[in-house]
Amino acid sequence: MNSLYHGSELCEVDADGNVAVPAFLEDAFAPETSPEIVVAKHQADDCLIGYGRAHLSTLAERAERRRVAEEERGEEARSHYRRMRGTFGLSERIKRDGRGLRIPPAMRHLGRIDDLALFVGAGDSFEIWNPQLALESDDEHFRALAEFRLRMRGTKTAGVH
Repeated sequence: MNSLYHGSELCEVDADGNVAVPAFLEDAFAPETSPEIVVAKHQADDCLIGYGRAHLSTLAERAERRRVAEEERGEEARSHYRRMRGTFGLSERIKRDGRGLRIPPAMRHLGRIDDLALFVGAGDSFEIWNPQLALESDDEHFRALAEFRLRMRGTKTAGVH
């Protein structure tokens, strides 16, 4: 069974993409799991998504079920291949190194990650947000979480009092 990720934490990211692994993520990584995780461009939101390598097979199974259902409805395969590129092509494996990890440059670019990253548990995956983009979310509770995390850190936010 894959780990379930729950919690959130705002973390500093250095110029090379190094970041401390948030405690809630470290707790979700079982000692026997691979030190590698996968980080990809989120397909629906303006952030990154991460998960353990073992979750790749689950994603492949879900994609195949969805492809078959779309094919049965007579839909074109184009959306399937776009999803597959997004899931498997716009992703990178990264190693957890001690209590840290390095977000690769391409992933930082795609996720628009600068000097801060808001890590958010999402069940069988976790998300990595530029906290300023999280403040623009259409989810009012998520916006409030981002505002709280930034305020607790003492970071000024645009448009937040």
